Amino acid sequence: MITSYLLTLSQFKDQKIFKPLCYATVLTIASIILLLALGAGAISWALDLFTYTLQDWFGDAKGFVRGLIQVIGASFIVVIGYFTFAGIHAAFLGIFIDDIFDAIQLKHYPDFTLQPPPSLSVGIIFSIRFILLTLLINFIAIPFYLLGWILPPIGISIQIGINGYLLGKEYGTLCRMRIKNEATTKTTHFPEGVLASCIWMIPIINLTAPVLLAGSIMHTQMKASRQLPD
Repeated sequence: MITSYLLTLSQFKDQKIFKPLCYATVLTIASIILLLALGAGAISWALDLFTYTLQDWFGDAKGFVRGLIQVIGASFIVVIGYFTFAGIHAAFLGIFIDDIFDAIQLKHYPDFTLQPPPSLSVGIIFSIRFILLTLLINFIAIPFYLLGWILPPIGISIQIGINGYLLGKEYGTLCRMRIKNEATTKTTHFPEGVLASCIWMIPIINLTAPVLLAGSIMHTQMKASRQLPD
C-alpha cells in the first residue's frame, strides 16, 4: 500500500494528474464557501422570523443574543464543513478521476487496456450521490465526533474509520468500472481509505489525499487482476 502511494506521488508532475487535483480543490473550496454563505443566510432569516419574540424575551439584550446565536450557528456550519471536507473533495475528484487512471495505466501498465470511462453525466451523478452520502453519514456521526473529541483518540478514530470506509468503497467502485476482472471484486480498500483519511487531517498536504488514494487503489486492483506480487 505504501509503495502504491509513493508510485502515485512520483507522478504528480503529470498534467493528467495535477489538473484534476486543482479542479477538485477549487470546486471543494467554492462549495464550502457557498455552504457557509447559505448557512449564514438561513440563520439570519430564521432570526428575523423570531425578532419580536427575542425582543419580548431579552429586551435590550436582544442584539447580544442574536449575535451569540449567529456565532454558534456559524461555528456549527464550520464544524460540518471540517468533518465533510474529505468526502466532498473526494467526490469532486471523482468527476475527473478517469484522467488519473489513464495516466497511471500509460506509465505503469502500458500493455493493459482499461475499459472506456463512464460518461460525464455518470461521473457527476456519482459525485452528487457521494457528497449527499458523506454529508448524511457525517451529520449523523457529529455527536459521536464531538463526544469523542473529549477523549481525542476516540473522536479521531471514529472520524478516520467512517471516512476511510466511505472513501475506499467509493473509489474502489470507480476503479472497478475501468478494470473488469473477477479478482478486483475481492479486493478491499479500507486500509487505503484510512491512510487517505489520516492525510486529509494534515493542512495543505491533505489536498493531495484524493489523488494518492485513487492511485493506490488502482495499483492494488491492477496487482489483483494481474496476480502481481505486492
